[in-house]
Amino acid sequence: MSEAQRNKWGILQVVNMGTLISTLDVGIVNVSLPIMAKQFSVSLAQIQWVATIYLLTMVVLLPFMGKLSDRMERRTIYSYGFLIFGIGSLCIAISHGFAALLLSRCLQGIGATMIMANSQAIVRQVFPDHERGRALGINAVVISVGTLSGPALGGLLLEIADWPWLFWINVPIALAACFLGFRWFPRGTGESVRTPFDFVGTVLLGAGACLLMIAAESIKEQGAFSAAAWLEGAIGIGLLVALWLQGRRIDYGIVDRELFSRRKVWVGNAGSFLINLAQTATLIPVTFYLQSQLGYSAWSTGALLMLQPLLMGIVAPFAGWFRDKYGGTFPIAAGALLCAVSMLFVVLAPGVTPVSIGLQLSVFGIGIGLFHATNNAEIMSAAPASKSSLAGSLLALVRYLGQIAGIGLATLLVGSMGQPGAAMESVGMLLRVLFGLCFVFCLLVALSGRLPKKKQNSAGISA
Repeated sequence: MSEAQRNKWGILQVVNMGTLISTLDVGIVNVSLPIMAKQFSVSLAQIQWVATIYLLTMVVLLPFMGKLSDRMERRTIYSYGFLIFGIGSLCIAISHGFAALLLSRCLQGIGATMIMANSQAIVRQVFPDHERGRALGINAVVISVGTLSGPALGGLLLEIADWPWLFWINVPIALAACFLGFRWFPRGTGESVRTPFDFVGTVLLGAGACLLMIAAESIKEQGAFSAAAWLEGAIGIGLLVALWLQGRRIDYGIVDRELFSRRKVWVGNAGSFLINLAQTATLIPVTFYLQSQLGYSAWSTGALLMLQPLLMGIVAPFAGWFRDKYGGTFPIAAGALLCAVSMLFVVLAPGVTPVSIGLQLSVFGIGIGLFHATNNAEIMSAAPASKSSLAGSLLALVRYLGQIAGIGLATLLVGSMGQPGAAMESVGMLLRVLFGLCFVFCLLVALSGRLPKKKQNSAGISA
C-alpha cells in the first residue's frame, strides 16, 4: 500500500483516463449517428440504439459489477475493464453489420461498467480522507468535461476522419491504461461479506430502465400524449418501485440497505440525481434553442456551452480542497443554491436571450463545481471500506438515471422545439416552466442539509 501511496497522483491520472473515455464515448457517438444510419441502411430511430444500449448496459450492470469488485481484486476488474473497452471499440470500428455493431457496443459498455464501478473506490483506497476531496474534485471535472465535450470533439473528428476513427482512438488508450492499472494499482482482495447476488433486483433494474428509455424515445417520436409512452413509463416506474421494495425485503439487494442507512449516502445520492436531472434537462433544450430559435451556428453554440465545464473545472478542485480542510456542508449547500439561482436567469429574464443563457450556464457551472466534487467525496468517505466499489457504482448509476430522467422531462415539456410551426413565444414559455421546475429541484437539494439528523452509529465506518 505504501507504493500505491507514493504513486497516488499517477494512479489518479489513470483513473481519470478511464473516466474520460467512458463518459466521452456517451456524447461523442451521437454526432456520428446520422452517418452510421446511412452506412448501415437503418432508420434514425433504430440507430439511436447505438447510444441507448451503451447507457443501458452500464445502468443494468453497475450495481452488480460494484458488488463483484468488492468481493474480488478491484485492480483486476478495473484493468480488464480497459481491455474489454478497447476490444469493444475495435469490434465497433470493424463492424460490417448493424447487429454486430450493437453487440460490440454492448461489449464496450461492459468494459465501461467495470471501469466506472471502481474509479471512485480506487481513489478512496489510495487517498487518505484529508486529500480525498481534492482528488475526487479533479475526477468530477473529468466526468463533466467528458460528458459535455463529447459532441464537440466528435464533430471535430468527423471533419477530418471517418466515423470508425472515433473508436479506433480508444484502442491504444485502453491498452496503455490496462498496462498501467496492473503495474500501479494496489493489490488486495475485496473485504465484503460473501452474500448472494441480487439477480432479481438486477433484472428489475434492467427492465425498468429499459422501459423508461423506450418511453423517452416514444415521446420523441409520437409526442408527449402518446398512450404507449405513458404505459411504458408507468410500467418502468412500477418496476423500479418493485426494485426498492425488493431491496427492503432482503439484506443483499443491489439497493444496499447498509449503504442507504447512512445519511450522507442516501441524501448525497438523492441530491446527485436531482442536480444531474436539472443539468441534462436544461442543457439539451438550450442547445436546440440557440440554434433553432436564435439562429446560432453549431460552433457558436458549442463555444457558449463550454462556459459550464470551464467554470466547473476551475471551481471543483478548490471545492475539494475546501472540503478536505473545513468539511463538506457549506460547498454542497452553496453549490446546490447557486444551481437553483442560475435557473432564475431564464425564468425571470424579460426574454430568453444569449445573455441570460450565458449567465445561467456560468452560475450553474460554478454550482456543480462546488457540489459534485464535495458530494462525491462525502458519499465515498461515508461508505464502509468493504463496499467502496458498490458505493461508487451506485453513484455512477444515479448520475446516469438522473440524465435519463432529465432527457425525459425536457422531451415532455419542450420536445416540439425545432419542429416546423413551433411558435417562439410558446417555446420560450415552456422553457421557463422547465427551468422553474429545475429551480425547485436544486433548491430542495440546497435545503436537504437542514433535514433532521438521526443519531449516527459510528461502528464500521472506515476512512
